[in-house]
Parts: sequence; C-alpha cells; structure tokens
Amino acid sequence: MDEVINMAKQGMKRPSPAHKPPKNEVPPVPELQGKPKHTKEKAKPITE
Repeated sequence: MDEVINMAKQGMKRPSPAHKPPKNEVPPVPELQGKPKHTKEKAKPITE
C-alpha cells in the first residue's frame, strides 16, 4: 500500500517518477497564535 501510482486524468500529462517539485528555500513566516489571530484588536509583535 506504500506505493500509490497516480494516474493522469483525461487530458493531463502522466507524472514522471523522476520529476520532483523544487523545494522552498525561504523560511516560513511566523503566524499569530491563539486569540490575537481571531480578534480584531492590534496584536503585540511576535518575538521568538
């Protein structure tokens, strides 16, 4: 079950097993956590 072969849909190219999408080299942007994410109040700056 580990190997799943993705079949191409009608009109699409078959994916090549050697094709790998490029990795994102930029680090992710920190997100607000908890209540500040869901309220309209101004949030404090993120410090890590």
